Amino acid sequence: MAIEVEHRQVIVIGAGPAGSACAQKLSESGVDVLVIERRDIIGNPAQCGECIPNWGEVVATFSNLDDHQWLKTYFDFPDRLRLHRLDNMRVFLPSGKSYKFELDAFSGHRLQFDGFLGEKAIQAGAEIRCGEALKKIQHQSKLNRDLLVTDKGRYSCDYLIDASGSLAQVARLTKGQDDLYRPKDQIPTIYAQVQGKIPDSFDVFIGSVAPSGYAWIIPKGPNSANVGLGVRAGKLDGNLKQYLQKFCDDLNLEILSWGGGWIAMGGPVECMVNGNTLAVGDAAGLVMPSNGGGISQAIISGCFAAEAIIDNLQNGTNLLEYENRVRASFSRALNNSLRSKKMSYAFMNGDLVTEVLLRILGPIGGIKRAMECDKPLWLI
Repeated sequence: MAIEVEHRQVIVIGAGPAGSACAQKLSESGVDVLVIERRDIIGNPAQCGECIPNWGEVVATFSNLDDHQWLKTYFDFPDRLRLHRLDNMRVFLPSGKSYKFELDAFSGHRLQFDGFLGEKAIQAGAEIRCGEALKKIQHQSKLNRDLLVTDKGRYSCDYLIDASGSLAQVARLTKGQDDLYRPKDQIPTIYAQVQGKIPDSFDVFIGSVAPSGYAWIIPKGPNSANVGLGVRAGKLDGNLKQYLQKFCDDLNLEILSWGGGWIAMGGPVECMVNGNTLAVGDAAGLVMPSNGGGISQAIISGCFAAEAIIDNLQNGTNLLEYENRVRASFSRALNNSLRSKKMSYAFMNGDLVTEVLLRILGPIGGIKRAMECDKPLWLI
């Protein structure tokens, strides 16, 4: 007996910020949307430092967003999600010297934050099924469709959104290791929820504590923080957990729980659209290579993907307009960020060299601009 195939207008793989924003926008326009999420609980476990930008930070970083009212409203997050204001960032050199910059962001629990976004998508009319993992995608030539096989069912759809994160599950199943469609330079990260004496600012540490990467402390309250590090693969003598444990021990921070994941630090994929499939967020490589930030890009690209599908349905507009729009908004910042990351890979080997180069760069013309994804002044 053949297993029944469930057909939906749009299927979204992943209920992170990109998937939920896309699902909400589509549902508000009357489009039938099913979101399939492999985790049992949306947002758990978290896989990042949990720093969430405010709208002012977003429009200052990316282009062509000032008049986008839907996104501006979407970024108006309720106070209950804002655990701690992040008005400042400090970048620490290997010597312990630090530079301080303004920031417009807040820290939150991704479990609460992602759950809130998922609930908004459901309220708009989307369906989210948790605890269901995509296992295989088969192309059925006779029916001219792709069959999505999960551990709980079989599906077909008119449009498919890959919002599965940096490992890009849809692209992996359809394109294998093809670099045109999958994010490059995957960086392993680990973090811990800690308690102890916590700084008030978002602190970043560069040097041997995280070779070819960085460590962070993101305060989440008076005595709690998300502390973590991301390191270029193959650069550690030991493992990530040992490095983070020592980092926390040196700061007298008690670790309460562990988490981690992968961050795609190679810049945007070359092809974000493959037929009726659109890659969004981390699955499209839309992560800042110099600082690992990706939540705002995930939300924005999810919205852009939804608008591209709506335009395709209503006006026949080519889905490739989604990719054009993403690049028009993100390219300047992401290219600058990628340039800064490549420079650090090439020259910042060892604490002494790193210290000297960062001091030469300087706080305003170099380090600040790199963190904010601007081109260092001496490269202009």
